Amino acid sequence: MMKTIIRLEFEHVFPDEKEKNVLEYLKQISPFTLLNIIGYSNINPQPNYDDFNSNFDVRKDIIGRVNKYIYENDIIDKPRLVSREASLRLAEIILSNRKILIEENQNSDIDTDEINLLKSFLIINKEVNSKQKIPETEDNFEKLVDLSILMSFSTSDLGVFEDNDLEFGKLVYATIIRFEYLIEFLKSNEVYNYLETDLSTYFSQKNSERVLYQMKYLFAKLLEIKVNKGFKFQVNDDESLVFLNSLSSDEIVEDEDFTNLRNHPIYKLDENTFSVIDFFFVVDKFTRSVKFILKNSFNRRHNLPAKDRTFFEFFNTNFSENFLMKKILDKIFNKSYFVKKVVLETVDNEPDYYIRHGKKVFLFEKKDVLIAKSIRNSGDIEKINGVLKSKFLEVNNRPIGVGQLITSISQIVENDFKFDDFVNKHKNITVYPILLINDRIFEILGVNHRLNQWYLDLIKEKLGDKYNPNFIKSLTVIDIDTLIYLTPHLEDKDSNFKEIIDGHLRKMNVRKKVNHLSIEKGKSIAIKNLEYQISPISSRKINYKFPVKLLVEKFKEVITE
Repeated sequence: MMKTIIRLEFEHVFPDEKEKNVLEYLKQISPFTLLNIIGYSNINPQPNYDDFNSNFDVRKDIIGRVNKYIYENDIIDKPRLVSREASLRLAEIILSNRKILIEENQNSDIDTDEINLLKSFLIINKEVNSKQKIPETEDNFEKLVDLSILMSFSTSDLGVFEDNDLEFGKLVYATIIRFEYLIEFLKSNEVYNYLETDLSTYFSQKNSERVLYQMKYLFAKLLEIKVNKGFKFQVNDDESLVFLNSLSSDEIVEDEDFTNLRNHPIYKLDENTFSVIDFFFVVDKFTRSVKFILKNSFNRRHNLPAKDRTFFEFFNTNFSENFLMKKILDKIFNKSYFVKKVVLETVDNEPDYYIRHGKKVFLFEKKDVLIAKSIRNSGDIEKINGVLKSKFLEVNNRPIGVGQLITSISQIVENDFKFDDFVNKHKNITVYPILLINDRIFEILGVNHRLNQWYLDLIKEKLGDKYNPNFIKSLTVIDIDTLIYLTPHLEDKDSNFKEIIDGHLRKMNVRKKVNHLSIEKGKSIAIKNLEYQISPISSRKINYKFPVKLLVEKFKEVITE
């Protein structure tokens, strides 16, 4: 749900006390508590100011202080002490200052740990709050869309929902499928042998099959401890220990996007015990991070500088588009009566994937893009909108993504589509433009709406009076993980894909008016209506229950009785 989170800061709770550097408070916390607080971001629900301290008198004092702040500032929503971002930042500070906080710290007064930890969170909250530049909102729909994007963009990969067990399960399943396809791709051509070898070496395994096995074993552990509300686990198998050691490090450096925590998402507490810094970071290691592992291997092989982008062009085209996307969509559209594009040599403006069923056309453009952390964490909607345009509309006056979809639609309308002559000879062809993305950071409130508004402006300008919304549908943005998750449902019945798209577009294109006597109630209803309209397709409710047996099957080789 879209709402501004009020994170408590030090001066809100202790206005008469001089604030110190966060390290000064952390130094007063015992090493035992600090080590066991790593992974705190995984706790759900997160503790708040009114249940943080076990000491009754301290807790009562803190509640009184916060209530005073709430009353004096006319705050309606309950403020927050702990958030996932703040917990991750706390873990990062502890690990990047391990020497002074853990190794040289002789403090053993556990009774003072809670109050110093509370003050540490308050100081970190100020830092987190400063990155979220909330614009002045008016009663303007697009301004509210800006706000919704801005509030979620930097943290969208941490799990959209607070109770994210289902979301995490979906990510685990999709990641296993994607990694299996990656291994299959690397084995498909002996030219890629060095990439497969270097990938195995990175994870300290003898081959890619063992990497896949260890990844599944780790994911099974993650699901087990997450269901049980924990974040620590033990392993005794030597091969698994070597694998887990490749995911952990004592050398963590602070970074604005938790880059080091993402690269080393597990912390080794002792010889056999590990703490999960963040569940989502661990799983992302085998999609996002793997891409950079392969990039380093590719660049070494071809003597390329670190900033060279040749690898991304190779990977995005050969794997993400021509292998991964094609495998998934071929599985979904597997009936003989689905018409696919004619394969032509050296033809410009070819759609990434094309399916026609009767007079209904589904046009796909696949984009596997990276967003610089300076943009993701900028808190600047103008920069975010700018990068969305450059990644999905056009670059150097060349249409890409949405721009390419518009080009293909124009060709169909003008009866000049080279890849399926049927659409050139028939009228009233219904076209569904679909932007398929690799990263779930774009599956947040507002992104599909924003891209669709730009798409509608451009397609109307391009087609003029030939534009007909009954046949030229609005833009659907869907991520590859959601497509993988829905595949059993989409395979089951031909019409399911169209029904999901139609349902999403109906909700996205209907704006409800609010009439209510209570201003506050009216605002609440308006926000819910806004969320309903600008939600991503991944969060739409559909009549589908994922067959859990498919997930269980992925673990059958690693699960013992």
